[in-house]
Amino acid sequence: MSSYRMITASVVDKSVIDGINRGDERAFAVLYNNYFTYLCTCAVGYIFDADAAKEIVNDVFVHIWNKQTELEFPIHSYLLRCVQNGCLNYIRSLRSREKVLDEFKEDLLLFQEEYCQSGETPLQLLEVEELKRQVHVAVALLPEKCRFIFEKYLYKNLSPQEIADECNLSVNTVRVQIKNAFDRLKKHLGPAVFILFLYLIKQ
Repeated sequence: MSSYRMITASVVDKSVIDGINRGDERAFAVLYNNYFTYLCTCAVGYIFDADAAKEIVNDVFVHIWNKQTELEFPIHSYLLRCVQNGCLNYIRSLRSREKVLDEFKEDLLLFQEEYCQSGETPLQLLEVEELKRQVHVAVALLPEKCRFIFEKYLYKNLSPQEIADECNLSVNTVRVQIKNAFDRLKKHLGPAVFILFLYLIKQ
């Protein structure tokens, strides 16, 4: 992945919404075709899962079609809110159905949930190289011991146990240092950039 592309929706006019309220399938198709890709991009920015994002967006459109006469113009903010709510439900379902979370997945899911609830739209345009540069700067600012451990976790893809064995440290010490690094990066990068950072390291 070389970059994030800016994907925008072609805003539909009031006649399309009026048509949907009358049960016009062609008007519904116009709305779907203008917004589907954009809403999927937004959903991926929240949950990092393209297949689940498509399901969430499709559910939103099913809900819209069933609602029909209740739709109001303009609809852009309403669509985004529906997607955010769908993503929030998805994140909460992950937390409830996964009995055992890995070292930091619980914290990351909590952050995703908070970000989704914030109402912010995910960044859709950021060069990956620029993101890497910002992450390198943030990592370089970590305290020495924290940076040493986190670089092994981030760049060498070592597990906390592997780092502990290699460095003759307790695994609990390693976990604490990695968590501290995530907390500091979140503050340094800001929530929008940090969410993209999480997306990259999960690829």
